[in-house]
Amino acid sequence: MEETEGKVAIGVIRNQEKYLVMKRSEQTSSSGLWTFPGGKIKEDESVKEAAKREIKEETGLGTEVLRTGDSYTNKGELGLWKIFPVLMESDTRNVKMNHEHSEHIWINLGELE
Repeated sequence: MEETEGKVAIGVIRNQEKYLVMKRSEQTSSSGLWTFPGGKIKEDESVKEAAKREIKEETGLGTEVLRTGDSYTNKGELGLWKIFPVLMESDTRNVKMNHEHSEHIWINLGELE
């Protein structure tokens, strides 16, 4: 079995039945790709702590963790990563993007492809 590069927490953020997706900026890996926000889990963090930290850094949103999903592995341009999805709730849609994303949109789950 191939060794993973690390672990990533992905925030699936809900606000009034809409979900946040963000477009990766040109300065990042996977530029132009629409994704849920998230990032690497530090050694001293839980999955939930990492998700809350990454979402705050990338969106400025305060969130409440509702539950974690089943982890899976994903092979991307930077290697094989273990992904931990986290369902989160935000009481606002006021996103303050950092340099990692160029656009964002709140969508219904049925709009995902």
